Amino acid sequence: MKDTIFYVGGSKGGVGKSMVALTLVQFLIDKYGDGKTIHLIETDESNPDVGRVYRGQIPVSNVMLDDKENGWILLSNIIESSSNSLFVINSAARSNMGVAKHGVNFSAILAEAAIPYDFVTFFPINRQKDSVLLLCDYLKAMTFGNVYVVLNTYFGNPEQFGLFAKYYDSVPILQQRVSDILDFPELSDILADEFYTGGKTIPETISNLGAFARQSFKSWREKVYKMFEKTGIFTNGSTQEQEVIHRKSKKTDTETTDQSEEHQ
Repeated sequence: MKDTIFYVGGSKGGVGKSMVALTLVQFLIDKYGDGKTIHLIETDESNPDVGRVYRGQIPVSNVMLDDKENGWILLSNIIESSSNSLFVINSAARSNMGVAKHGVNFSAILAEAAIPYDFVTFFPINRQKDSVLLLCDYLKAMTFGNVYVVLNTYFGNPEQFGLFAKYYDSVPILQQRVSDILDFPELSDILADEFYTGGKTIPETISNLGAFARQSFKSWREKVYKMFEKTGIFTNGSTQEQEVIHRKSKKTDTETTDQSEEHQ
């Protein structure tokens, strides 16, 4: 896989950013850890929970990506001086302010390959209106890379995300920029407390669970990993190449449907 920056967004608290980041880091370690450096960028100064879990196991850098330029310069310098790496950026609540001010410039250096990295966003949302509006703001500012909306099913099954579906059908930027919509599987409260509140990695959590809980947690992990694999980006090609293939496939499907309707 080409060197890639994975940004876990959300722009507010309580949508599941840390849970997505924790599982994404472990997924990358399990899939590419023998061949690439997995580097976590922890941007949450008030509650650096993901950084605490992985510090000492993989490289972890604390960077403030707020409306001041310093953090964005530091982030770019870290990435620019690295090679054969996959970065996971765990964003903080209210990260929208920094993205709104500096996202365009950061997108520009990626688009120009001044930093030769692909850029992928996983943007978890809940069922509230502000979650969708913050996603729209993010897309306007961060103009480069693939964006995957993650429906956190802790807040309800995918059919209950009707507000997002309504916006998706009516707001052009969502259809233009969103590569796919993913369902993040729910984890029971008991297992979530053991995993997230306990501040452990997935392997550490598994080793501390009883037989049934261990099997249940491993089944949840497999669902999460399948969700990431569903994107099709974790292959030998670049994520941008995969996005071209994805969009061509969608176009072909549409053309086939249109031709079928004309024939009828």
